Amino acid sequence: MLTYLTKKTLEMLVTFIGITIISFAIIHFAPGKPTDVLTDLNPKITPEARAKLERYYGLDKPVTTQYILWIKRVVMLDFGESFSSDHRAVWTKIKERLPITLYINIASLLIILAIAIPIGISSAVARHSLYDKITTVGVFVGFAMPGFWLALLLMMFFGVHLHMLPVAGLKSAGFDAMSFQGKAVDILRHLIMPIFVSSFGGIAGISRYMRGSMLEVIRQDYMTTARSKGLSQGRIIYIHGLRNALLPIVTIVGLSIPGLIGGSVIFEQVFSIPGMGQLFYMSVMSRDYPLVMGILTIGAVLTLAGNLFADLGYAAVDPRTRR
Repeated sequence: MLTYLTKKTLEMLVTFIGITIISFAIIHFAPGKPTDVLTDLNPKITPEARAKLERYYGLDKPVTTQYILWIKRVVMLDFGESFSSDHRAVWTKIKERLPITLYINIASLLIILAIAIPIGISSAVARHSLYDKITTVGVFVGFAMPGFWLALLLMMFFGVHLHMLPVAGLKSAGFDAMSFQGKAVDILRHLIMPIFVSSFGGIAGISRYMRGSMLEVIRQDYMTTARSKGLSQGRIIYIHGLRNALLPIVTIVGLSIPGLIGGSVIFEQVFSIPGMGQLFYMSVMSRDYPLVMGILTIGAVLTLAGNLFADLGYAAVDPRTRR
């Protein structure tokens, strides 16, 4: 297992370097520069002042030189200084926003697994039944419904018409004066709709994969043998079948982690949540190269960590993959 883990870690390192090179090149070769945001709206700016700004930010150097200087700092967890007016450290900005996004995505993933796996198993066991048909229709609706549209519907219904849930932000007015329990309830009320939007599509996908995987397992000869021995339906499904049915689900869950993080950009903008998604959108709009690369780097690390989790989970469930 240690050899398997070492091999996967080295593969992750090579992949990470490749991701940073491609991301750095795409960002710097895209039309426009960060200095354009500061100079285009100022008719009095001179070419000399523009060149001075580019030298200040290091944009006058070749892209390869900029990348080498950047990667040296990244090794020391120094993502540089933001190009925005506050000139704060990129890592400081990311640390302020990262916990919120991670909390929402971890909660969404746990909800997806807790709901989707039982739905998939029960649909496979009761295939072609009314329940199976209802869940299939629900899954198609979940796949077809855009996340931002669902978010707007929830905001209109629960926030505007019923006044049950807040529609934006993480805190209500007067948050500092609340008790500890009141603060926890207030934050939870703000997160109900974002977590639901983040989980909705994932539940649809994972439940279908679980159903298909369980149907394949049910047809296997060893399941027929278990039935012939007179074992109960629950023992056959959850003891003999579930472990093998989870093999593809482990991989899919690991690969779905980047999708959850990427989807944060949408619902964090819609619900005005101060997380990584909103910060990434703002940095792209302002062409803040260090901040964009810092967020992409963190996202790449989380993505590779998700893939490693999937590989290790697969190896734990199926020992054959270790060899």
